[in-house]
Amino acid sequence: MQTTLVPLVALAAAQLVVAPASDKAAFITTLGRDTVAIESVDRAGNRVTGDIVVRVPATVRVHYEVELRADGSVARSTYESDPMGAKDMAGRRLTLDFDGDSVHATIDSAGRTRKVARPKPSGVVPMLMTGFGASYGLYSAMGLYELLLERTRPSANDTLVVQAIDIANGAVSNRKFVARSETRIDVDYFGILWTHLTVDANGRITAADARGTTEQTQTERAGPVDIGALAKSFASADRSGKGVGAASPNVIAKGAIGGHPVVVTYGSPRRRGRVILGAVVPYDKVWRTGANEATVLTFDRDMTIGGAQLPAGAYSLWTIPKADGTVQLIINRQHGQWGTSYDPAQDVVRVPMKASTAPAPQENFAIDVPGSGTSGELRISWDVFVWSVPLTLK
Repeated sequence: MQTTLVPLVALAAAQLVVAPASDKAAFITTLGRDTVAIESVDRAGNRVTGDIVVRVPATVRVHYEVELRADGSVARSTYESDPMGAKDMAGRRLTLDFDGDSVHATIDSAGRTRKVARPKPSGVVPMLMTGFGASYGLYSAMGLYELLLERTRPSANDTLVVQAIDIANGAVSNRKFVARSETRIDVDYFGILWTHLTVDANGRITAADARGTTEQTQTERAGPVDIGALAKSFASADRSGKGVGAASPNVIAKGAIGGHPVVVTYGSPRRRGRVILGAVVPYDKVWRTGANEATVLTFDRDMTIGGAQLPAGAYSLWTIPKADGTVQLIINRQHGQWGTSYDPAQDVVRVPMKASTAPAPQENFAIDVPGSGTSGELRISWDVFVWSVPLTLK
């Protein structure tokens, strides 16, 4: 496998495909049965114009434009956000002008304007990753991925690394594209996971599968859509309480063992019509056991959990479900980290959990700590699975 770091100027020189005079398309992104983002893209000459409606946790419309010079280098990018259905969020506009060795940023937000200049990496490529709160990274602009892939794409089994500037915040990072075959290109997700792109011979993206990332989304290419009408409809649904809402709301579950508090904080994903065990929750792998930040169990008296004695304190919880129906609970001394940052060196103990089946599917992932007297249990449930382990005050 070859790895190449390619600036956009070099991409233009090695251009494989001439951009069409005009090319309009849409990309529909779903999380299970729910539509969570829609992008409308218009390619016209050396300008790409896009509008993205993000519905999580509430409707925000994002508009972007990228202008290229004749040599393929980026001249200007514009990003605007309109929090149509989102409360307590200010609109924002960021314009980046690429001039010689500098990037000049103009930031307009909450009635204030700031101007910042910084050195420009040679041949930097414009990209956009959007999403809000715990769902930052929910969606990447397919129109800007196509801008890159229409100019060059890695050959099968090769890796292409580009310096990318996020036009929403000006942050510069390396992005990696790996060609798994002639029609599949993987894009790194925060450098730890992969989104799988399906592309045609012209570099057009026909689908994107991010189910291997923490966002669990799928994207399909479609014909042009009325993005304005859709955005208004989604914002109206938010106001009436019928929007998508947070992908995985944060929950605090409180219980008591022997009169002493036992608290679990976790992110609660929704089923959304998906297959959970063996898909969303993989077999034979450490699962974050919730969403967002790592799930944390806290108690102020020494406790016995599944026969293992633990001193009072805070611990993160992880699980390993297996196809044979068995489940291990991992109690880890590290806490406060994001739910993808599991360090096995910090494990305190692993204990088996009792697994049973619920009579009906449960939409919301939940953790409970029911108790009576000096004993109780830690119970994890979602879809039709119920996992439990006994808790006893030491």
